Amino acid sequence: MDNQDISISWLFVWARYKSKLTIHQMRLVIRILEFCQRDIKGAKYKDNLRQLDYLQDDVVLRMPVSDVYFSDFTLQTIRDDLKNLRGKTIEFYDYNNNVWNACGFIEKPHVFERIGMLEFKIDLKFWKHLRNLAHGIRRCELDKLLVLPTVYAMWFYMFISEQEAPKDITIEHLKERLGIAEDEYKRSNGKDRVDHLEERVLKPAQKALNGSCPYTFKYEKIRVNPKSDNSPVKLFRFIPVYQSQYRDENLEKKALLAKTSVSMLNPQVYEYMEKTMGFERNELQANKETLDNAIKYIPNIMDKLSSIQGRRRERDGTTKPKGWVINALKSEIEIAKKEQDTTKTVITNNGYIADMFDANR
Repeated sequence: MDNQDISISWLFVWARYKSKLTIHQMRLVIRILEFCQRDIKGAKYKDNLRQLDYLQDDVVLRMPVSDVYFSDFTLQTIRDDLKNLRGKTIEFYDYNNNVWNACGFIEKPHVFERIGMLEFKIDLKFWKHLRNLAHGIRRCELDKLLVLPTVYAMWFYMFISEQEAPKDITIEHLKERLGIAEDEYKRSNGKDRVDHLEERVLKPAQKALNGSCPYTFKYEKIRVNPKSDNSPVKLFRFIPVYQSQYRDENLEKKALLAKTSVSMLNPQVYEYMEKTMGFERNELQANKETLDNAIKYIPNIMDKLSSIQGRRRERDGTTKPKGWVINALKSEIEIAKKEQDTTKTVITNNGYIADMFDANR
């Protein structure tokens, strides 16, 4: 699979679950969010092993077992993980319509053991919620994230990736975010065992990031009385560290390109897709590369967008999703490229270029 920068809301992944997720369950959650992000961009997988299908009330995801389980697992491990995620109740509220919803994280899981495939459903309302969260607040390099050895290491990578300034977190808040029980790493008198938290959580996570990730961290212990080493620690200060040697060069180039606002490419395209086609600004930014190519290769881009918008409406009155629009644009880009290539070939074969040079003489 292609490496990519994936935007992930670590707040969603942990804050919604007070209980810990296993490393394999966490990888599956990340894969689901990867599907979400690709769906937003209209980017399909290059093989037939990974599939996303919309049903009336559900979304069906299909992927190889090897996307989630790399080593140290059994068939029973897979079954237990899927049952555990199916048993986790998701509650979310539609404030626009005052509707409360609840469902399992996944539904109707299948393991096709002979061919090594996973398949499960996700409630369509929950899927739409996930698509919003897939934009997240941190972008992480997918390949680096998935191979981290512990859930804690994953969390710290999500937390620190692309962070520029130091971040202060109290011990209580840190434990809450990591899914650590309130009474864990405490003495019998109720005081925090900071040394245990460091040795069992912070330092192992830091070591994992140091050895493989473009972003890692240093940390300081901020005490109630900064002048006394015996004063209780009130919070940790995490300082981001960038390790360029672990950064994917192709992704770095894309990241630099993405810093250019898409609205600068062509204001008309931006305005039409936002106001007429219903795209959010962050969705347009996520598809900047496609829009850039569309503006570059399609000579009548506004007419083409109008044509695509006209084809979005189904016979039953529903509208095709935004991912369909992006795919339609990609198809038009390929057509425009072929037409340009054909024109160049005709000109060359007819000797027009040579004639031009002759005329200049």
